[in-house]
Amino acid sequence: MNKMGNKEVNSSNVSCYKYSYNSKIGIERRNSMNQEKIGKFIAEKRKKKKLTQERLAEKLGVTDRAISNWENGKNMPDLSMFKLLCDELNISINELMSGEELEESRYIKKLEENIITIVNNIEVKKKRKLKWALIILLIVTIFGWLFYNFYLIDIKYDSRVSGCNIENDILHIYTKGQSVWNTDFVIKEMDSEDIYLVHSTINVYNKRKSNWEYSQTMVNLLEGKEITFQGFHKLELDKKKVKVYYTNERINKLKRRKNKDDIKEIIKNSYLMCQN
Repeated sequence: MNKMGNKEVNSSNVSCYKYSYNSKIGIERRNSMNQEKIGKFIAEKRKKKKLTQERLAEKLGVTDRAISNWENGKNMPDLSMFKLLCDELNISINELMSGEELEESRYIKKLEENIITIVNNIEVKKKRKLKWALIILLIVTIFGWLFYNFYLIDIKYDSRVSGCNIENDILHIYTKGQSVWNTDFVIKEMDSEDIYLVHSTINVYNKRKSNWEYSQTMVNLLEGKEITFQGFHKLELDKKKVKVYYTNERINKLKRRKNKDDIKEIIKNSYLMCQN
């Protein structure tokens, strides 16, 4: 019986646990030590065969850098290379996995241990791949949901759809045949005039409905029927001169523009919809 802390542990249980490899950390630590041992064993056998790394690489169809990495314990040969490598070094696959020459009495025991290690490695890799696949799927789903619900598409000016009029000091800004557009505006004071800059956007999730409304509106116009779908702003005006432009620039960007020269440049590239 061995003592560990305040508990007594049966030594046979400790020995059994040594080869159970139930934890991922245990497997990785064991593999790390084995790789170094296996690498030294490959180097030893190669030198006994009087082969250079370059010559062995040529025989196996790999690079000499790959041979160097195996011998330094940085990584293991691919499973598909085991048979070829063992034939060249005159060792068994079991001895390669063990990193040493094996006496007959130890051969079966080491074979069992190596089989367990290989199986556990496969399981760990499968779980790791599954974990990353789930993470990637989750990220794609989240970004897809955010794009679908919050990404805005800019609407270019179309006089058949966007317009305005001023009657009795009331400004009406409207979209004909569209009920799902987000139409916003900003007011800029320029030379005793109020300049209304208007822009429309649409959420991705409303795009299909918008296309249907637009198609239906075009049919109604051709048939001389009333336009069913529309959105509008109704604003009271003071006695100032007013000009209303449709701009292809986002309103949230325009709100930050303070320089009058910048505003004048934007107006030049905008579309006059109405004025009083």
